[in-house]
Amino acid sequence: MFKNLVKKLQDPTRGNLYKNLMNIGINCELLERGAPEEKLFNPWYRRSLGVLRINSDSTIKYVNIIKMDGSKNNPPKWWFYFAVPGKQIGLRVGSVEIKSRKHRAFPVFGKIKSISWEATGNATKLAQEFSNDPEIQALPAKLGNIKITSLSGDFSGFCIEIYRGSNRWRIAPIDLHQWKALNRIAEGCTGLLT
Repeated sequence: MFKNLVKKLQDPTRGNLYKNLMNIGINCELLERGAPEEKLFNPWYRRSLGVLRINSDSTIKYVNIIKMDGSKNNPPKWWFYFAVPGKQIGLRVGSVEIKSRKHRAFPVFGKIKSISWEATGNATKLAQEFSNDPEIQALPAKLGNIKITSLSGDFSGFCIEIYRGSNRWRIAPIDLHQWKALNRIAEGCTGLLT
């Protein structure tokens, strides 16, 4: 009975993403809870729901799912961190940050007119490449806000963050074209190392 209660209270987001990726042919596995990868972008006021390791031939190697529980006046929020490992990244490219920005016909609630990419000085060319790829351009409208950050320290590489905000559902199911577009983002980031 206790196990059934725990299952009902458990957030299904990680399991849903696992099934989603397996259904589109991405070989992945659920890592045991407490894996070191759970610390990626996990401040004390949020919690990791666990990590998916990607075993398929992919530039993205794992996904860490973070949740901030809701309160009386705020709904819960979810972040999906797609990790792209790289060696000694801080020494080669410096700080990289690229963000998607949605332009709406009417502020906040209006239909999305266009997407632009804002980047730090050393990643402006890569942001322009994202703007010229129609599948990458469609990702923020379908999956959520996207932010790409270079990391150094315990984890060296890049992180592709998808944030859904206060919407009722966590992340739309990812189709194979979107998965390939996310990997093109990852490949573009690793291209900064050469």
